[in-house]
Amino acid sequence: MSLSHLSLTEKLDLAVTSAEQTLLEMLLLSPEMLVRRAILRNQNITTEMANLLAFDVTENVSYMATTHRKCTVKRTFKEPVSMCVQCKVDERKISCETCPYL
Repeated sequence: MSLSHLSLTEKLDLAVTSAEQTLLEMLLLSPEMLVRRAILRNQNITTEMANLLAFDVTENVSYMATTHRKCTVKRTFKEPVSMCVQCKVDERKISCETCPYL
């Protein structure tokens, strides 16, 4: 199964709503930060997925992963954590270009 034919919007929807573990594992490997971050809105992810995302190279993902209820990893982040990293806007609706905090 390949996800390359899907649009970003389709991937984001699947990341948030899918209960299929194989699909979520594929989305976990997405090069798109918004997709990996959107997975953290999905209550069907496993503890292993949340813990893996806690060490994502993108702080926007790793910070949110550590706040997920299934994440058992404890990490500290350099203070102050930016508003962008702490953003709670759904990735399917986000528009960073119009963010009042930038």
